[in-house]
Amino acid sequence: MNWTDHAIKMLKERQISKRLVESALNNPDEIVEGKHGRMVYHKLLDHKLLRVIVENNIVITVYLTDKVEKYWKGGKNL
Repeated sequence: MNWTDHAIKMLKERQISKRLVESALNNPDEIVEGKHGRMVYHKLLDHKLLRVIVENNIVITVYLTDKVEKYWKGGKNL
């Protein structure tokens, strides 16, 4: 999978390891459809949710959120 410069920058700024993101991509807890037909890979981490936004096999951005209830769909994969 390829990565945008933005996604790599966000890893550094948000102190998220590339290994953790790759884990979410290879073994997500769920995959949901995002805006503009993008796919969002979710990985639950304690009380946070790792969200990896992907379009055409390119990682667009990545972030952690504590708004699990807002994004979590119940572990269903598309």
